Amino acid sequence: MTILALAALVSAYAVVLLWRGRLWLPVPVPIAARHGRWAIGLWLGYGLPALMFLALAGQWDALLSLPPAFLPLSASLDLRPGDIGFGTVATGLAGGSVLGLFATWWRARRGRPPWTAGDARAIMPTSDAELLPATALAISAGVTEELFFRLALPLALTLLTGVPAIGCGLGIACFAAMHRYQGRVGVVATAIGGALMTVLYLGSGALWLPIAAHALTDLNALVLRPAFSGRIRRRAVRR
Repeated sequence: MTILALAALVSAYAVVLLWRGRLWLPVPVPIAARHGRWAIGLWLGYGLPALMFLALAGQWDALLSLPPAFLPLSASLDLRPGDIGFGTVATGLAGGSVLGLFATWWRARRGRPPWTAGDARAIMPTSDAELLPATALAISAGVTEELFFRLALPLALTLLTGVPAIGCGLGIACFAAMHRYQGRVGVVATAIGGALMTVLYLGSGALWLPIAAHALTDLNALVLRPAFSGRIRRRAVRR
């Protein structure tokens, strides 16, 4: 099978996912195990297909360095691999975390749950017992979604069209569309986040950096803020 045929297959697979609006998940399990089930679904739906495409297409090097197919887009944005480093990302994440924790504290003091961009109730933990499975979900999302939407799908579309802007742009659009269960606000927020991760990838040339940023962002939203909020609200009730 030629690399273009593989690219077409990955693109068709993305269309099927968009049509379904959800991933391939294991058999139903008790609600208490939902986060672990979703984490497995992320690997089945995104991680394994992305890795299979890279292996069959002979693109393993893309896991370690920016694929040559993306270099014209990187140059057009005046971004060179290495322009963005971990220090820049860490500063941004730290600033966002501090603001998020302050907002969480303010809402928790008033008996409100942590703020989320869009309707994220379906994935938010509802008890301390769900924090560990939610951690697995956050890390899995960071790894698998970046593998698929930042690398495999954009690369496949770029190989098919010859235009990296189309490949990366459609990758961002598909990433946002697969989060439509969070409503319009969630889709817009996800699109913005996907665009930022794409810039980070093009400017760093290293996929591990957007993976780390994505995973840490999800850990903040799904684990840190809910745990902090729950503790503040429990203290307020005891008083």
